[in-house]
Amino acid sequence: KLFAEDIPIVVISASKSAQSYSSVGSTVTVIDSETIQNSPNTFLTDLLGSEVGGLNMFQMGGTGTNTGIQIRGLPKRYSTVYIDGIKMNDPSSPDGAFYAEGLFKDNIDRIEILRGNQSSLYGSNAIGGTVNIFTKKGTSGKHSNIDVKTNSNNTKDIFYSFDGADDKKNYFIGLNYYTTDGISAMADNDEKDAYKNKTLTVNYGYKFLDNLKIENSLTIKETYLEFDEVTRGRSDLLNKSEDAAGYYSLRLINNKNNYKNSFIYNKSLIDRTPTTYEGKQTNFFANRDMFNYLGEYNFNLDNKIVYGLENEFDAAKYPNDDGGKPLYTDEAIFSQYFDYQFRPLTKLYSTI
Repeated sequence: KLFAEDIPIVVISASKSAQSYSSVGSTVTVIDSETIQNSPNTFLTDLLGSEVGGLNMFQMGGTGTNTGIQIRGLPKRYSTVYIDGIKMNDPSSPDGAFYAEGLFKDNIDRIEILRGNQSSLYGSNAIGGTVNIFTKKGTSGKHSNIDVKTNSNNTKDIFYSFDGADDKKNYFIGLNYYTTDGISAMADNDEKDAYKNKTLTVNYGYKFLDNLKIENSLTIKETYLEFDEVTRGRSDLLNKSEDAAGYYSLRLINNKNNYKNSFIYNKSLIDRTPTTYEGKQTNFFANRDMFNYLGEYNFNLDNKIVYGLENEFDAAKYPNDDGGKPLYTDEAIFSQYFDYQFRPLTKLYSTI
């Protein structure tokens, strides 16, 4: 018979592979499914702000406006965010940072927050830390769930999901619809700023053999936001932004004896179309393809290595400040990492 204190806490983020919480050198906070489920918040950012110390959320107005994540007081570009292993920063934004507004907590199963420099595994932007988010997967049997909430400012929050699993496959499909008349964040007017969000989350896994499986993750999001004009004297009746984003991850995972090998492909598409107070539309577009290999070899319970290759290809289109043709950028990043974890003494666990 096992008691709760006898069951080890397993985390993934610290080394990109499963390991005991007790053997992690970084400060890690884990928000489990029960905490997420019991939270009264609708959006992930509100949940993080209330549950995690040392993490600061800042929002530039009402619901749906830009919301950044800061870890240990560093600028948001030094805090990386991953959802199901997909890097979430936006190559078409001025600083490449990720704005986390509009992420629903209903589709999330688990969150791991690493504080401190994680650049050895997560790149140069992970100086402050890394937030890893894992969406829900299907559980044994067949299930469906619907949740409807209403609030002030004609707010409606609807979530529907169905999932299931058997010996071979598991699936989860979640649909969120959120709409509100919003508020004005300005002191000199009471014009409301509406916000709408439609999000589809799909996970599907299939086990071909005992040691070979495939995992798929897809998120599609469409949002509409009316926002305030920050320059006094200008009308903000035309200010709005219509955005769409899609994220897909494919993982082929092979376990054989002491080896574990994962071949991963991630695809991200982001399309933002803001309209100014003059009614002028601009467009920002970002595309990312990532091809990754993650390997793990366990010598024994006290010694293992984690190693990998990451190839990232980013492309972006954004407006020219001079009013000319749009500007285009392309970037390729090739990364390698090697992590050796060992226990030289009973109460000492080390990582190189």
